[in-house]
Amino acid sequence: MSEITKRCAYCHSAYRPDPRTARFQKSCSAPACRRKRKQEAQSWYLQKNPDYFRGRYGQVKVWLAAHPGYLKAYRASHPEHLVKKRLQDRRRRQRMKGARADIQDTMLRRKVRALKDLRGADIQDTIRRRLDGLLTVLGGGPRADIQVQSAFSAAAP
Repeated sequence: MSEITKRCAYCHSAYRPDPRTARFQKSCSAPACRRKRKQEAQSWYLQKNPDYFRGRYGQVKVWLAAHPGYLKAYRASHPEHLVKKRLQDRRRRQRMKGARADIQDTMLRRKVRALKDLRGADIQDTIRRRLDGLLTVLGGGPRADIQVQSAFSAAAP
């Protein structure tokens, strides 16, 4: 039996597909590729079935209106359900908080990297050095640098 290899549609690495699904398997088993494939499949399904999530809440709302006090009585008679639900809510909030923290940490790291070249330097001196380099590239000389400095000092209040 020959070993079939395919290219992953997402990371483009070679992989051996599962023999049971080799005809239509598109991605390797890497978690990032599987996640992308799942997102793609879900968005495709929702495009083909736009009413999939519609209508459910309306039915529940009508049923609850026909049965007033049901939720309050259910919660009172099933305290273990409330404990479980609160635990699930807490875990979900922690996961969401962790996801937000990752984005903020990434942004903070970018800012720190951008500021590394400014360590121990005066910001105005750094800007002047960068302008000097720009003026040199554009063909300006030391006189142009003096004019730029005087333009900065004239603009300052």
